[in-house]
Amino acid sequence: MLNLRGAQVAFFIVTLVAVGAALFRVATGPDRARERRNLAQSVCLSTGGEWTVVDKTETCRTAEAAVLPLPKLQPHPPNQH
Repeated sequence: MLNLRGAQVAFFIVTLVAVGAALFRVATGPDRARERRNLAQSVCLSTGGEWTVVDKTETCRTAEAAVLPLPKLQPHPPNQH
């Protein structure tokens, strides 16, 4: 069984690993976002779409999207218990 000192050391090690992992995620966030954006853009262009910016939001426009209307959303039926 762990004594108090052993528990404190284990807690300290787990805390350091968690903080290190969080810092790594924050530090590599812009790179991961850039990779996702580049992948989305390449998929859009390879499938015949056009990469555009609408209201400061980058999006893919395809010929199918121009032809097909967006589906109308239906409200959920009330819960029946």
